Amino acid sequence: MTQDSQNSGTLVPATTPAPELDDSTLKALGLVRDDLPRIAEIGRELEDLRPGNLQVFGREAAARTTAFSSQLLDQVRNRDLDANGEKLGEVVRIARELKLDGFSQRSKVPLIGGLIDRLRSSKGELVQKFSDTNSQIEQLLGDVGAQQALMGKRVSDFDRMHDIVREERHALGLYAAAGKQRLAQLQSEQLLGQGSEDPQQRIRQSEIDNAIRLIEKRVSDLQLMQHAADQSLPMIRLIQANALQLIEKFNTVRDITIPSWKRQFAIQLSLGEQKNAAELANAIDDATNELMRRNADLMRQASVDTARSNQRGVIDVATLRHVHDQLIATVEEVRSIHREGMQQRQQAEVELLRLREDLQQRLAGPTAS
Repeated sequence: MTQDSQNSGTLVPATTPAPELDDSTLKALGLVRDDLPRIAEIGRELEDLRPGNLQVFGREAAARTTAFSSQLLDQVRNRDLDANGEKLGEVVRIARELKLDGFSQRSKVPLIGGLIDRLRSSKGELVQKFSDTNSQIEQLLGDVGAQQALMGKRVSDFDRMHDIVREERHALGLYAAAGKQRLAQLQSEQLLGQGSEDPQQRIRQSEIDNAIRLIEKRVSDLQLMQHAADQSLPMIRLIQANALQLIEKFNTVRDITIPSWKRQFAIQLSLGEQKNAAELANAIDDATNELMRRNADLMRQASVDTARSNQRGVIDVATLRHVHDQLIATVEEVRSIHREGMQQRQQAEVELLRLREDLQQRLAGPTAS
């Protein structure tokens, strides 16, 4: 080491040539032999063995990884998936609340007019309920659609993030490989300098020992960050796949499920109308049969009553018999009264004659002296 180097605090670069990295080491770091020139270029950053320089080795790659992690945390949030899932769940809940059984109730009212009014009211209420439900579903689907558009953009962002992480992983591998190569070079120099009594060499050995410790720690950190990047790659693809599945599910609900619900409602409404028509036809038939029975009963009663009235005489025999009996009784009673009157007059005449004779006799007798 020169005096100028000591005064400046810069350690003299090792003269030991850098060892060649074997294929297994390159493979473990995700590298190939074509990366050796770039590794050698990065290794020159480690010629300065000052602790301040060694501690920031590879920070650029680490900073990019940290920035990516923050971006991933900000953009990939389960609340987006949850919001879409909740809205789709709300669509299902609202659809299930639509009960298409308004036509299954049979009317107990025997009048056709009441049945028609009930069927008309039932159908109107059901159609209105479906219209309200359909409006709610369409609104929810509109909200989900807006979320889906945002998630569609996120899917593209995930591709870009995946590429960034791959680049970061490769860069971390390059720095780790350069660190390993420089570490092997320093360890070789350390072995060569062992047992030296030269004070400057001892200072150099101490600096090498400290540099080896710092570089080993830095290479270990870089490998850990590279491993974290390795774990992030499938995570990004998994999140991207989940987003794509949710988008696909939404498209299925929008393009298949909801139209199917509407078709099924139209079918059930038609079937309900047919059932109502059958009920109405049966009610009409029942009313017709009942009316015919009533008319038959009325016709029979009217015919019998008319025939009896037609066959009846103007004056019933019983009436003539009653009149006859009353007439005979009247004549007999009048005759009896006449006979009694004649007897009473004869008796009165005899009594008057007797009284007259008695009076004459008394008047003609002598007067007492």
